[in-house]
Amino acid sequence: MGVTNLNYWMEKPLINKLNIMIKRCEQQNPKQDAVIIVEGSEGEGKTTLASLIGYYAKYKTGRTINIFFRLENLINFSKNTESQIIIWDEPALDALSTDSLNKINKNLIRLLMAVRKKRHFFIFNFTKFYKFSEYIVVDRSLGLIHVYSRKEVQMGHYVYIRRRNLERLYNSWRNSKKRLYKVLCRKRFGGHTGTFRDIFDNGLFDKMDITVNGVPHSTTKTYDLEKDKAISSIGEEEKKKVDKKDVELTNIKIILSKLTLPINFKEELAKQLGISSRTLERWKYLVEKDKKEPETLGKKGFEGDDDNHI
Repeated sequence: MGVTNLNYWMEKPLINKLNIMIKRCEQQNPKQDAVIIVEGSEGEGKTTLASLIGYYAKYKTGRTINIFFRLENLINFSKNTESQIIIWDEPALDALSTDSLNKINKNLIRLLMAVRKKRHFFIFNFTKFYKFSEYIVVDRSLGLIHVYSRKEVQMGHYVYIRRRNLERLYNSWRNSKKRLYKVLCRKRFGGHTGTFRDIFDNGLFDKMDITVNGVPHSTTKTYDLEKDKAISSIGEEEKKKVDKKDVELTNIKIILSKLTLPINFKEELAKQLGISSRTLERWKYLVEKDKKEPETLGKKGFEGDDDNHI
C-alpha cells in the first residue's frame, strides 16, 4: 500500500511491525529505543529499504533521519542527541579485519547498553548478520530484514524475521552454518515476504530530507560524495597510524642514543628515562624489529603492544 506523503509502496505486515517499533521508542515510560537490522549482500538494496523505513518513521514521528558511514561518528551523535532516526550504512567500511570487527562489536554493544533512554530509532545495515555479536542481533534488535534479488537479477525483494526467531537464526548459523531465511520468514513463524522499490534512480531519496554525515537536506549526489569520503578516510587513517609508529621509533632511537652511562639493570634504565619497565621492553622490541625487518616496520601491527597504543 502507498505510505507517507511520497506515496511509495510498503507491505502491510511491515507497516504493522514498524508501528509497534515507533510506539515503543515514543513512549515516555519506560523509555525505550528501537533497533532493526537490514541485512544482505552488497548492492542488494539495504540503503534503499533502510531509507524507506526511516522516512516512514519520520513521517509518523516528525524526527530527523541521519545516515552515518563510520561507527565513531554515529556513536558521538547518538550520545549527544535524543529521539532521532539513525541509520548505520555500509558497516563493512569499518570491518576491515578481525581486530577491527571485534572493536566495532564492543563499541556498538557499549552504545546500545548506554543510550536506550535516548529513545532513538536505529536501523543497522549489515552485510552478514553473523559477523556481529549475539547481543546486537538477538537481544537488542526487534526484527531482521534480509534483502535479496530473485534469480540473482530481480532486486527489491526481502524476507522479514520476527524477534522471537532471531535466536534460532543466529544459532543455526553458529552450529551448522545454515541461514534459515526462507524457513523463519513463513507466516507460521510470524514472518513475511515483500518487495520494495528503488529510491535513487527515480529521485525519491532527494525528497526525503535526509542528513548524511552531518550534511542536511542531502541528495543522491551528496550521499555518493560522503560515501566516497568515508571510503577514502580508511586509507588515510591507516597511513596516519603508520606515520605515528615511524615517528615513535625515531624518537626512541634518539632517546637511547643519548644514554652514555653504563647501565646494568633494566629497572635502572627505566628509572632514568622516567618510564616503566614494561614500556622499556616494548621499546626494545621495536628497535630489534626495525633491525631485522626495516622495510616492513609500520606496515604490520606490533605484537605484544599492550600499553600506549597508537
